[in-house]
Amino acid sequence: MVDSTEMSKDITETMMQEAVASNGHVKENKMGTNRIATLMLSMGIPMILSMILQACYNIVDSMFVGQMEDGERALTELTVAFLVQMLIVVFSIGTGVGINALLSRSLGQHNVEKTAKVAGNGMFLGGVIYLIFVLFGIFGVDIYLKSQTGNHVVLGYARTYLRICCIISFGIVWFSIFEKLLQATGKAISDALSSVLQAQLMPP
Repeated sequence: MVDSTEMSKDITETMMQEAVASNGHVKENKMGTNRIATLMLSMGIPMILSMILQACYNIVDSMFVGQMEDGERALTELTVAFLVQMLIVVFSIGTGVGINALLSRSLGQHNVEKTAKVAGNGMFLGGVIYLIFVLFGIFGVDIYLKSQTGNHVVLGYARTYLRICCIISFGIVWFSIFEKLLQATGKAISDALSSVLQAQLMPP
């Protein structure tokens, strides 16, 4: 907790330093000065593109799996595991949205200390969410899968797939947290570019 707060303080101080103009005055965040229509276009379109990219990744993933030798069985395994994957996404994005609201308010108040605490707590919560799903991936996968299907073949492959998803879920957890941090600072284009990078790095 201390390390994440100290790290967030460094990040926040850097952001504040970048916001200082050459004449020594602090630049106002565009979210507090620009017209609403301009903000809707400059921030809304990159966010929409980001969501479309993530949805396309899921579609392409299903297409790839469906073309495997035993595609029907593989798609069944994906369907069984999908609920847990969505829970990871829901907890991550839900936490990110809360951080986004608090961070936007503290940035508007030019409150460096509060901004650092919000960002630090957000990173800490991301670690807690990841730890919960790692423990679920190790100890809870079998209980969940047996409640969904009695097919032993599907159980075997779905168990392996779901454990991998849970144990390396730090990617989607941290991506969702930092995505909302970027959006809170008004850097929606950087958010969209990070979605492109995520889609390139994630294996099918």
